[in-house]
Amino acid sequence: MAVLEPGATSWTAIPDAVRPAPADDATAITGAQLRGVVERLIAAGHWQAGDPHIVIVSDAGYDVTRLAWVLRGLSAGPAPTV
Repeated sequence: MAVLEPGATSWTAIPDAVRPAPADDATAITGAQLRGVVERLIAAGHWQAGDPHIVIVSDAGYDVTRLAWVLRGLSAGPAPTV
């Protein structure tokens, strides 16, 4: 994951690697990882209501409609853009 902002505040974060078993729900695992990163950003004060939306961009292969559902209610601000 990477945050791209103007100036010198951009960063990258590697979420904990999870090797899903064949029966695991990859979208649920991905959603949990993304939710954790966003919640830690909010808790650390790096995103507050009124800041630009958090935009989540993924490569092909994700069920983005379901991922948006998994991430619903993520913050008190506007829903994340997936």
